[in-house]
Amino acid sequence: MIIFLTLLYVALLFLLKWLKAIRFNLFWTISPLLWFLLLNVTLFIPMQWGAPAGPVAVFRQVVEIVPAVSGQVTEVPVKPLTKVNAGDVLFQIDPAPFEDEVRRLEAALVDAQQQPELLASDVKVAEAALAKAEAEQTRAQTELDRAVGLHQKQVITDDQLQGYQRDTTVADRAVDQGQAQLDQAKLRLAAIAADGENTAIVQAREQLARAQYDLDHATVRAPSDGVVQQLALQPGTRVAALPMRSAIAFVDQTNTRIAVAIQQNQLRYVKPGQTAEIVLKHYPGRTFRAKVEGVTAVTSGGQVQSSGVVEDLSAKQTRAEPFQVVLTWDDDRVDAANLRGGTVGKAAIYTEHVQVTHVIRRVMMRMQAWINYLF
Repeated sequence: MIIFLTLLYVALLFLLKWLKAIRFNLFWTISPLLWFLLLNVTLFIPMQWGAPAGPVAVFRQVVEIVPAVSGQVTEVPVKPLTKVNAGDVLFQIDPAPFEDEVRRLEAALVDAQQQPELLASDVKVAEAALAKAEAEQTRAQTELDRAVGLHQKQVITDDQLQGYQRDTTVADRAVDQGQAQLDQAKLRLAAIAADGENTAIVQAREQLARAQYDLDHATVRAPSDGVVQQLALQPGTRVAALPMRSAIAFVDQTNTRIAVAIQQNQLRYVKPGQTAEIVLKHYPGRTFRAKVEGVTAVTSGGQVQSSGVVEDLSAKQTRAEPFQVVLTWDDDRVDAANLRGGTVGKAAIYTEHVQVTHVIRRVMMRMQAWINYLF
């Protein structure tokens, strides 16, 4: 642009000379150089921070589709490079094993729901068994007391008395065992979860919910509106719920990130909300409106990662990396969702400073838009 304005000045000098409005002397001879320096000092150097510009690129998030369950693919209804909506089926994993598990756990839940009644009946059985053992204990003790009296009268022998004593000991142990079984039955009946339900029912319901989750996720759906970039998946392929290998590369079209690289010494007045313009090589001859969303907090050379290596500052001082300024698309002529990832061009930001230079920058942006037809 500065060369173009200088050439215009030179053409004007020749026109004035041809009209004999001026005579060439030393001043007019070196005036193009003076004009060039004047433009730099008054317009183009201040424009670098009053209306900074830099290369811009459009980024897309690529989601690696990894199924939540493992199994054999039975159907792949989606087609590559065709737009799909959120919730559309990408591929289907054989649901038969998961359906069988759901049916099994539904039966287990019904069984668990009957457990409180069964446990209550177990308590009654244990109470009856304990009562029977106590009755046997009372009878054995009575027989032992009678046997002691007969032994003192030497009616029965020592061996017979020991037999009555063993019967009493067995009866006592039967009572202890019956009491323990009754206590266990009462504990199982009283076992409830935090929500007041029996623990067996809660466990069965949670297992059923997990099985239903696996069955639902046997149908893999699109996480958002987007496009399947490439599709090598075919029916018969076995997929696994492992993040090391994705089944489909899915391009999310709901989140468009546009970033322009601004040199560090030109970033001083850039702030969110300022107006911006974008020209893209994909749309030659057109200039689009945008707004500044924010400035990234770090460059690639400014991040610190866990390692045993001390950061080297010399390379970063040799060439300062530009910062990314994130832009929000603000032009209704083209939907931001239709911008292709990897689209490049140039963007300019118009700050509140040195506004006289904005006209020059706008002209330069439109010149660049038309040059995109050629290069």
